[in-house]
Amino acid sequence: MPLPAEEIQRRLTEFAQKWAAWHGTEKSGAQTFLLQLLACYGTDPADVGAEFEVKVPSGFIDLLWPGVCLIEMKHPDQAKKLTGHYKGQALKYWNEAGSQDRAPAEYVVISSFQRFQVWRPGYTEPETEFDLVELPYRLEALGFLGGLETRFIEDRAELTREAAQLVTTLYGQLNERLTTPDAVRDFVLQAVWCMFAEDLGLLPGRVFSGLVEVLANHPEESSIDVLGQLFHWLNSLSGRPEHGRYSGVPYVDGQLFAAPGVVHLEPSEVALLAQACGYRWNLVEPAIFGSLLEGALGRERQWALGAHYTSEANILQVVGPTIVDPWRRRLAACDTLADVEAALDALAGFRILDPACGSGNFLYVAYRELRRIEAALVERERQLRADAGLPAVARPPVFRLASVHGIELEPFAARLARVTLWMGHALAVHELGLKDEVLPLADLSQIRPGDALRLSWPEVDAIVGNPPYHGSQQIRSELGEQYAEELKALFGIGLKDYAVYWFRKAHERLRAGGGAGFVATNSISQNRNRVPSLEWIAETGGVIVNAVSRQPWPGAAVVNVSIVNWVKQPTEPIAEFVLDGEPVDGITPALRPAGLDVSSAGRLGANAGRAFQGPIPAGAGFILSADEAEELLARSDADYASIVRPYLIGEDIADDPDQAPRRWIIDFAKIPLEEAMKWPAALQIVRKRVKPQRDVANREPNRTFWWQFERPRPEMRSAIAGLSRYIAANAQGKRILFTWQDAVVCPSNLTNVFAFEDDYAMGVLTSRIHGEWARAQSSTLRVDIRYTPTSAFETFPWPAGNRNEVAELAATLIERRQEICADEDIGLTRLYNLVDDGAWQDLGDLHRRLDEAAAAAYGWPRSVAHDPAESNRRLLELNRAISAGELEYDPF
Repeated sequence: MPLPAEEIQRRLTEFAQKWAAWHGTEKSGAQTFLLQLLACYGTDPADVGAEFEVKVPSGFIDLLWPGVCLIEMKHPDQAKKLTGHYKGQALKYWNEAGSQDRAPAEYVVISSFQRFQVWRPGYTEPETEFDLVELPYRLEALGFLGGLETRFIEDRAELTREAAQLVTTLYGQLNERLTTPDAVRDFVLQAVWCMFAEDLGLLPGRVFSGLVEVLANHPEESSIDVLGQLFHWLNSLSGRPEHGRYSGVPYVDGQLFAAPGVVHLEPSEVALLAQACGYRWNLVEPAIFGSLLEGALGRERQWALGAHYTSEANILQVVGPTIVDPWRRRLAACDTLADVEAALDALAGFRILDPACGSGNFLYVAYRELRRIEAALVERERQLRADAGLPAVARPPVFRLASVHGIELEPFAARLARVTLWMGHALAVHELGLKDEVLPLADLSQIRPGDALRLSWPEVDAIVGNPPYHGSQQIRSELGEQYAEELKALFGIGLKDYAVYWFRKAHERLRAGGGAGFVATNSISQNRNRVPSLEWIAETGGVIVNAVSRQPWPGAAVVNVSIVNWVKQPTEPIAEFVLDGEPVDGITPALRPAGLDVSSAGRLGANAGRAFQGPIPAGAGFILSADEAEELLARSDADYASIVRPYLIGEDIADDPDQAPRRWIIDFAKIPLEEAMKWPAALQIVRKRVKPQRDVANREPNRTFWWQFERPRPEMRSAIAGLSRYIAANAQGKRILFTWQDAVVCPSNLTNVFAFEDDYAMGVLTSRIHGEWARAQSSTLRVDIRYTPTSAFETFPWPAGNRNEVAELAATLIERRQEICADEDIGLTRLYNLVDDGAWQDLGDLHRRLDEAAAAAYGWPRSVAHDPAESNRRLLELNRAISAGELEYDPF
């Protein structure tokens, strides 16, 4: 018998939370992912005849359930390429499986773990496509996994989006037309609550919808009277109307309706409101207010506040480990009546805070989950009392809205958060059959407006949230010079990323045994921000218990984030540590597994002087057009080829089929001015274009040596002097791409330079073993990798084994790579994207063989090349042994 939809939704919510940050390989995660997905629907693959890794002529199907579905998994970075994988691979699998006396699957599912497409073979477009975080509300789109009716309607997620769009549009029109912004905001909040309340039976006879219908049918009437009067009565405790259209209207309270939203709606606005009334608001997620707030603030105000909003699955990555999971463990440990009663008493006193609560979504999810735990404890109490022959007891509500605290800088957002929580209270009562009184609305004055970093925080047991995003370089421009100086004085740690101050204040306010969970940009675990935040927390009794080291954040804020949950001075042993969805022995402040914190690797002396950031010109005037370069090189008064050089940037490496420079630059290196005068035409260009800016530069060397690059990198020049070629790589990008460059090429600061000319060095650098070490070591910029020579190269232990196989494979690989780029007229980025899609399998095979040859050069099993955690563990051991003088190390 199929599971109830509510239970499937609960399981899928936890499933989405667990896998939201996963970014391993397709093969390592596919079967576990699919087993857990089927379990959410109550399906055992063995019971229904579903098989994993089914062999067909062109490959292996990840999961085949004859007559029902075929599921093919792809790596998370393939989320935007699922259609191509369906047409190029999965449809072929479907045809081949159907020819082997199996009933053809009705559906084909392509998934990149965090995204799904569902196809019916024979159709040219997918039936539906959605993200993992939407799955709990799109459960019927995969209904065939659990014997449910399969439907491809957008369900609750789309319903919420559509309702939010209508309300935001109405708000925008009113705000543009009227000059009373407070009245407009009041009206929209009150209207949304009324639509929600009448669908839950809190307003009788669908009074609000009926009044909107009156306005639609009688344009001579005004919403000022018709709806304004309703809002008036909802705020009136006495003199209730016994007759007429407002009879039976309940008293709500003076918080929401203290200032009735009295506005006149034009017919088009009435039509929008009437359309909104047609939605089933009892199914609309309270997260609607995040969308409404974004619309109300506008993009500029939103970014100035650093405010961004979050899906429920992402919220649970914070609320789950810090609040829900500890309470679930306590619930599971309740074996006696005394255990249950003690837990209920503790829950009654439990307090939570979101100090940057926005529209209240973190608080809403936490409140809802704790009410569910409360209901489970009450049911456990009832069972234990019945088993002991004791009479049942009528318990009043245990976890109340008064236990939920919030602070929010934007006053309108604070009011939205209150409405979100009132909706959450009504939904909890409806879902769990609680006996709470929903009306009058509970006092929520503890959700207050203000700057949390300047206010005192209430004493609570758990702090959660998504602090505003501002890099240290943005604070002065976005928040002002005075505010920046106040932060420095208040916290005494200088100017850091804004989130650092929130981590510190949260930790200071926690009591022993209390927990906190925050979302922040992943710079929180890197370099200068980690020391005053996560390392300081660890030094002052904090233990990180659950974290996501890095994952892309959905929405307009195109950034990678880290999610950190910690406990201050734990009063009992930590049950488990989870990092990036996997159990570990512990978590370091760098958000790495304890014992495998590659950021602790020391710089190896023998590696010094081999890798460099390219020169920094600090002046666009040095750069020449092709025509200007040609003109200088044609002059006969001097050898201009020695100072007019091809100029390489990261985009050349990524996009040019030859990875060749497409620009030129005047490079006087470190030569004195009197020598630079030997190239008068080039010097005149620099004097005209560069010197005026250098004359007013803050740095004295820039003013004095105006004809030279700001950072000419003499050490780099010495290292590559005499080489016929050197290795250059882009400094940042989705992939770090290593290429050969002629010695005459001048690299930019957007490239890194490696002083090698042999194929063996190219092979080691190009290998996955080095790539995964660099990924773990390097800082990041938004969603790209940023390769830093000091941390990624100078800490990397090179192999000491046979070089020949690595060198030969590297030479063959580069030759084949260049051949494809030339034939197809594409750059390396395009090439490797196509390789990811399955093209040029011979090149993919060369990379695999090179990776295995590099592992063999270390004396390791070749399988280590495909296990980044294991290769990094072994490299870290080598690094420590070399640093301790236990191993001789002379790699070059």
